[in-house]
Amino acid sequence: MRAIVHGLVCVIACLVGTLLHAVELIGKPQTETTANSATIRWRTDVECGTRLQFGVNATTLNGKAEGGVTRDHAIQLEALTPGTTYYFSVGSARAKLGTGSFTTAGGATAAGPHPSLIRRVLNVITPGPKAEPAVVQVQAPPTRETWGHLDSLQDHFDRHGRDFASKSPDDYAAQAWLFLQRAREESLPMKIDDTDGTLRVFDPATRVFGAYNRAGRTKTFFKPDNSTYWQRQPGRAVKPADLRFSSR
Repeated sequence: MRAIVHGLVCVIACLVGTLLHAVELIGKPQTETTANSATIRWRTDVECGTRLQFGVNATTLNGKAEGGVTRDHAIQLEALTPGTTYYFSVGSARAKLGTGSFTTAGGATAAGPHPSLIRRVLNVITPGPKAEPAVVQVQAPPTRETWGHLDSLQDHFDRHGRDFASKSPDDYAAQAWLFLQRAREESLPMKIDDTDGTLRVFDPATRVFGAYNRAGRTKTFFKPDNSTYWQRQPGRAVKPADLRFSSR
């Protein structure tokens, strides 16, 4: 009987040890970049889920991409801004395993159709024939991370939500964040106010205007009725590659 109990204890201990084995990163994440895209690859000692978080601020990685379960992980990000430094962390859904950064090339965008909005292409390496990459639409971070003062959101939504057919304050806030991402991608006209760090953005084609604080969080978002509104806005002209948002 003792021998049977001892054997059961050993089996249970082995099973628990296997379940509690921590996933480990093998080597450092490797990156390959162009002016508008980047591929990040990393390897783990056991199979696990694929997750990458990224952003232009090392302390605010508000972009996320996920893939399948594997040991050899690879995620490709497309429609990035040329000449911009991005920071990232890699791991699984349960643990962050490593961090890194890369800078996109500053050259002209390669010829071909220009995407209307940033998209992430997830390409997870698996044994056998290579699968077609999945295209995943960018999702805005939670409203608390994108809107400057939450107590003002309802008022802005009530006054301007109809400009964008917004379904809710959260939908309106998400549209404002996505507009800033598109503005950076397409190099829309931008002005920055050196007195308080306000970034103002305008799309002449759609007459959409947005203002953002030092951390890239929305202050307001609407379509001005006055045709000279943008010209009268204060600030000096800047390019997307010049932007560096703070964590405040």
